[in-house]
Amino acid sequence: MKIQTDQLTALRQTTEQSTGTRESSDAFAAILAKETGSAGGTQSTGLAAPPLSSLAGIDLASLQGVEETDAVADITEQERAVMNNMDTLLAKWEDYADTLAAHSGGDSLKQAYGVLENIENGVRRLKEDLPDGLSPGLGSLVNEMEVMTVTEKFKFNRGDYLV
Repeated sequence: MKIQTDQLTALRQTTEQSTGTRESSDAFAAILAKETGSAGGTQSTGLAAPPLSSLAGIDLASLQGVEETDAVADITEQERAVMNNMDTLLAKWEDYADTLAAHSGGDSLKQAYGVLENIENGVRRLKEDLPDGLSPGLGSLVNEMEVMTVTEKFKFNRGDYLV
């Protein structure tokens, strides 16, 4: 293959353009350093933090007489039981994550799978015990917990955690 002169001129032009870019970036850095005064040491820029105007209108003395309020609604026993079950399930999720993080071989995977089955049973019981219309947010949380459990079980059975 012969090297044509037009290929050489194209190569020279790209080399000159890249060197020109480096020189212009160095020139920019020099100008920036000169303007900010970073090369000459510390220099005050004259900028100050804006005043806290949103807090200026609050009279803290008027807030001293404010008393705390009661909760809007008391939590029913059913809600309390559901929240306790959810707390237990979240603690089991932490145990599951710790068991997987241990990486101590097949025994740890067997233990993790046992914890995962325990979580699955707990989520199933929680979903069955959840009264209809109790709280849409709580129902959504239980649904997300079920999705997480099914996803983890699928990943576990697929072999994602094999060492």
